[in-house]
Amino acid sequence: MSRGEIILGILLFAVVTAVLYVWGLRKSLSQQEDLTRMLLGKCGRRVLRYLKKHGTITLREIAAEIRGVKVGQAWSRKRLTVVEPEQFAENVAQYLLEQQYIQPAPGKGYRLKK
Repeated sequence: MSRGEIILGILLFAVVTAVLYVWGLRKSLSQQEDLTRMLLGKCGRRVLRYLKKHGTITLREIAAEIRGVKVGQAWSRKRLTVVEPEQFAENVAQYLLEQQYIQPAPGKGYRLKK
């Protein structure tokens, strides 16, 4: 093995190490937003499943459906859990309204968008 090949190998190893480090750093910086987005999606799916069976749902019923929901990423030990479902229910309802899955129902509830 020549000196040039050894230097090239060391440089390639350094570049790959730097790329992996930056990739991991970016993933850890955006982890909280990713977990929040995952939690909204999982809670939203539960609400939609409930709406398919019952027709309408109130914020109190949303809170009951999402109580204790947990999400996490496979490569991390960090988990996000719904601890205060009454407060998070408003976020879930707003998310589903923005995604146009639900619409306000007569009264104080929501129903699936037709």
